[in-house]
Amino acid sequence: MTNVVSPDSRHVLYAVRLIIERQSIDNKWQSHRWVIHDLVPLELSAGGGLPPSNDVQFQRLRQPSGDAAGDALFTAEASLDLHRAEAEAYAENLASSEPAIYAVLRHNEDEDYSVDDEIDIHLAEISLSPYNIQDYEDCGEDQVEKLPLQGPIAEFVREFVEIHFKPEPFIKRKRDKVRVDRDQLGGADPRLRRNGDMFQVPSDRKKRDKYH
Repeated sequence: MTNVVSPDSRHVLYAVRLIIERQSIDNKWQSHRWVIHDLVPLELSAGGGLPPSNDVQFQRLRQPSGDAAGDALFTAEASLDLHRAEAEAYAENLASSEPAIYAVLRHNEDEDYSVDDEIDIHLAEISLSPYNIQDYEDCGEDQVEKLPLQGPIAEFVREFVEIHFKPEPFIKRKRDKVRVDRDQLGGADPRLRRNGDMFQVPSDRKKRDKYH
């Protein structure tokens, strides 16, 4: 029996295909830059407990054919990880002025990481959580791209949040009705009595103090 994956599921993997382009630029320090062209939604699957590893390589979209534009396109497949424990982060993403899918591109450190010399980056992370991406942005060493969260992915995330995000209602705390003089006196002699702004000492204590 095939398990049905829906927004009711606690953990969902939404597979996507990322398409990027290697663009040549006129810069003595940098020969090219990487630009994301598109993100294509694929299939849904049930999560297996742990987050997926999105540290994946890019491959040529097609074999070189002499078309400069087509030959510069590369692709990678990864999974957006949706877990109900992070529903609050997705809700904040949807409520922002520009809901986004975050893609983190990282330069290769190992020359053998890719079999293609033109591919000097890989996909380090793809996420719907602005909380997860904050560390990458603070570090500043990776290229963080924001892709519009729209279409079927946005619809699924919206339903997922509506089901799993249960914000706690704000309850105004009521002050306890406690006598003000009790708070002010604290551990003082309970026989003390307040009279206006002055404290009166019981008469029996006055007599004792007279002979001491």
